[in-house]
Amino acid sequence: MFPLIISLISSLSVGFFIKYLKINSIKNLFILVLVNYFTAILLSYNLFNISVDQINLDLNQSIIVIVLGFLMPSIFFFLNKSLKTSGLAKTDIFQRMSLIIPVTLSFKLFNEELTSSKIIVILISFVSIILLLYKKSTNNGKFNVFYLLAVFFGYGIVDTLFKIIATNPSINYTTILFLVFICCAFVSLFYVVISKGKVNSKFYFYGLILGSLNFLNIYFYMKAHKNFINSPTLVFITMNLGVIIGGSLIGKLYFKENLSKTTIYGIFLAISSIILLALIQLKIL
Repeated sequence: MFPLIISLISSLSVGFFIKYLKINSIKNLFILVLVNYFTAILLSYNLFNISVDQINLDLNQSIIVIVLGFLMPSIFFFLNKSLKTSGLAKTDIFQRMSLIIPVTLSFKLFNEELTSSKIIVILISFVSIILLLYKKSTNNGKFNVFYLLAVFFGYGIVDTLFKIIATNPSINYTTILFLVFICCAFVSLFYVVISKGKVNSKFYFYGLILGSLNFLNIYFYMKAHKNFINSPTLVFITMNLGVIIGGSLIGKLYFKENLSKTTIYGIFLAISSIILLALIQLKIL
């Protein structure tokens, strides 16, 4: 249970840390992201025992690495904007609710059976999203809906691509992850070069912290799945419910975010859809 708890805390800490920093400079944001990925590269290379000379990718795997390498650092821009305009609670919920995208695409990509219970879960998820978008959570957030949806679709596509990797037995997951981190670092470096403004040296240090938190999240999430290899739903429920509830509480208590009645209803439906999806995975529904 310890790896699962560490992964949950790390996941919550990433959103909290970025919101706490209140990043206003795009250049500082991507310096943070760049150092974050360099940290992840070093940690994964040493802990995963990567053998560079044995890396061999086909065309499809290379495309997935490139797409993930572009999307993952790009999402940080939308994540930062969403945290500032919509708050931690809503951003965390939309990040976790993005799982509905790989679930929906599973019917086409992974030949999963479309059942009435799955249709109900998908509908509940979209109703929760509508409720969460019903009222803006900031005093000044003209485009907060756009950033929330960007986080939703961005993480949804990333999760789908990682699911493709995870379900392919011929792919070494840790090696692909290592290559994705390298690609992310190059894309982040490009963003740093084209961004205007001065660099605050503190963000190099902040990047080390963010990179460590991100890696802890991924590393212990994978370790939790190994420890609960016969109960993957336990990992799924703990992570998604933990982040939604934890993010809502932190947003309300620490950042003093206002949660309207429609938002609370949306949170309730989001939690309900995750529980129902877990029950479907357990073949109870």
